[in-house]
Amino acid sequence: MKKFSLAAVLVLLIVLVGCTKETPAECFDYKKEGNHIIITGLVKKDLEKIVIPERIKGSFVTEIDHSAFSGCTNLTNVTIPDSVTEIDYLAFADCTSLTNVTIPESVTVIGDDAFSGCTSLTNVTIPESVTVIGDSAFSGCASLTNVIIPDSVTNIGPHAFGDCTSLTSVTIPDSVTKIMWNAFDGCTSLTNVTIPDSVKEIGLRAFEGCTSLTNVTIPDSVESIGWSAFEGCTSLTNITIPNSVTSIGPHAFSGCTSLTNVTIPDSVTDIGIGAFEGTGVKLPERFN
Repeated sequence: MKKFSLAAVLVLLIVLVGCTKETPAECFDYKKEGNHIIITGLVKKDLEKIVIPERIKGSFVTEIDHSAFSGCTNLTNVTIPDSVTEIDYLAFADCTSLTNVTIPESVTVIGDDAFSGCTSLTNVTIPESVTVIGDSAFSGCASLTNVIIPDSVTNIGPHAFGDCTSLTSVTIPDSVTKIMWNAFDGCTSLTNVTIPDSVKEIGLRAFEGCTSLTNVTIPDSVESIGWSAFEGCTSLTNITIPNSVTSIGPHAFSGCTSLTNVTIPDSVTDIGIGAFEGTGVKLPERFN
C-alpha cells in the first residue's frame, strides 16, 4: 500500500475542505525573519474567512507583508492576532468581498493602500495603538459609513479615505496637526466633519468633491487652507474662517455653489486665484 507523508495529508485536507475557524499555518505562505513570522500570502486563494494564528512553529506572527492578501476577492472576514504590529502596504488591497476586519491593539502602522479598493468593507475599528494611517490606506472603500480615528494617530496619509463614497461622518483626533492632501476627497456622502484645535494646515484638495458637506467650522489653530481644499463642495452653505488663517489657496472654495456669504478676517493676507469662484462670496476691497 502506498504511504503518504503527514505534510501531504494536511495539504490534501486543506484543498478538499478548506481552512477551519482557527486557520492552520498550512493555509498561509510565510517567511521567518529572526524570531518573527511574516505572513506573505494564502496557499488557498478562495478562502472566505480566516483567523491568522498568533504563532507559527513557536514564533510570533508580527507582520502582514505587502500584498499578502491583495486581490483575494472571496475573502469576507479577517481576524488579525494581538502579536501583529504592522499591516504593510497593499496587504488587503482589492479584497472586494471583505466586509469585516478586526485590527488588534498591537498594530501601530496601517500601511499605504492597506485596504484600498475593499468596496464591501462597512465597518473598521482603528485601535488606540495605531499612530500612522498610510497613504490611500482606505481609499475606495465605497461601503464604509463611519470612521473614528483614535487619539494615538498623528499622521493621516494623503488620500487615506479618498473616494469613500458612503462615509457620512468622521472624527479627527486632537493628535493630528495637518490634514494631508486629498485625505477625504470624493467622499460624496460626508455631511459632517470635526476639525480639532490641533490642526494647523488643511492640505490641498483635502475635502474636494464632498458634495454633501453642509457646514464646516475651522478652528483657531488653522493657519492655511490649501489649494482646492473644499472645491466642489456644492452643499456647503456655511463656513467660519478664524483669525488665525493667513492664507487661502487657489480654488479653495471654488464651485461651492451654495456658499453665499463668508467673513474673511483681517488676518488673511493672501487669497489665491479663483478661491471663491462660482460662489456668491464677495472679497474684501483690499483684495480687489
